[in-house]
Amino acid sequence: MTLANWLTVLRLAAIGPAVYFTLHGPLFWGFTFFCCGFATDLLDGYLARARREVTVTGKILDPLADKLLFFGVFTSFAARGEIPWWALVGYIIPQLGLGIGALHLYLTRREIRSAEIPGKAAAGTTALAALALYWTPWGTGFFWAAVGANVLSGFYYLFRLLQATDAAPREEEH
Repeated sequence: MTLANWLTVLRLAAIGPAVYFTLHGPLFWGFTFFCCGFATDLLDGYLARARREVTVTGKILDPLADKLLFFGVFTSFAARGEIPWWALVGYIIPQLGLGIGALHLYLTRREIRSAEIPGKAAAGTTALAALALYWTPWGTGFFWAAVGANVLSGFYYLFRLLQATDAAPREEEH
């Protein structure tokens, strides 16, 4: 297993403690485990490219670990009453759509696409929202910005998926 993939596994391992401490306190420890998990996200892709160790496992596990980390933290804040549950659903729906679209591309074309600018912008907004929920009274506002960015990004990727599906070679009918 590559170093980058180990970092992704560490991110997955940080989710449980981040959620536990965000729910039960002290909140500082929830924040610390979230930051450790998020730091591995910043490092793993860089290391994989720099060391020429980009793997299919990493391409699949990395975005999954990201989604699970943010889902866990945001669910914890919803359980604490700091963000509404229905807003959490507004965040989750585009994430599920992205996952289903990525799975469709992989199963039909064995294709794994890298994030594009709208996805990176949504990811950055999402990270800011999580950090803001831990440390500022404006965390909910940042969360709403993340929901909006993820919905817009979801529409962008849906459009790109439809383009890729239309461009796929069609079998001749016999």
